[in-house]
Amino acid sequence: MGEIKAPVLSGRGGSRSESREPAAPTAAPMGVPLRKGLGWAPAFVAGFGAGASGTVAVALLLYSGEGMLRSLALIVATELGAFGLGLSTGGRSSEWNEALESLRGRWFFVLVAFLAAAGFTLAWDFFEGFGASAMTQALGLALLAGLPLYACGRLLRGINAVRTMTGLTGDGAFAALGAAAAVLVTGLGALSNVGVTSVVLFLIVILSGTARLQGWVLKPMEESVGAVEVTESDPSEALNAAGPETP
Repeated sequence: MGEIKAPVLSGRGGSRSESREPAAPTAAPMGVPLRKGLGWAPAFVAGFGAGASGTVAVALLLYSGEGMLRSLALIVATELGAFGLGLSTGGRSSEWNEALESLRGRWFFVLVAFLAAAGFTLAWDFFEGFGASAMTQALGLALLAGLPLYACGRLLRGINAVRTMTGLTGDGAFAALGAAAAVLVTGLGALSNVGVTSVVLFLIVILSGTARLQGWVLKPMEESVGAVEVTESDPSEALNAAGPETP
């Protein structure tokens, strides 16, 4: 008859143990409450960028006259359609690292979209008669009303996916508040006092800074979620309760 051995712990050190004592709770790293408190900021800024870009498009492309209502309807429909399309783009990632990589790509796409919008507004300012042709109007509709709002909607979907994976709620309310604030700020004085190009360049600056802020906010979440994934995927860290078979 073989000898039945006691359960062993197949972890570090290979020591024998009947049970594992619960680990003592560790203190939260410094800055974690502040990071969690700023979790709303990326969605708010993304909404702010969408609202400001939409107002810029209306200010540049809308003209007074007989076709003003049709022009306004076309601009607003393009903006809402692009924003909705961005919100529906991309499936939910099942892994944390994949979701983070997707979010980084979405931030980069937002910056590219607003750089293209800034280039268009610069050409509008420096070249007389640049916006007079139908082709230029169509290009402005795409670069000011379409691409930036599509990029912001796509970014908000990525932000919501990452927050959902960490057990937090979505940020749709903050995005809507940011868009409303942008429409008020740009429509009630910023465009006339500062200028369209300056507003778009300012949007690039705050979006770039917010991208770095989100990386800082997600850092402790990345470490905790990554640790959980490693533990779940590595069976050697679990307690091996079954002993060797008896001959």
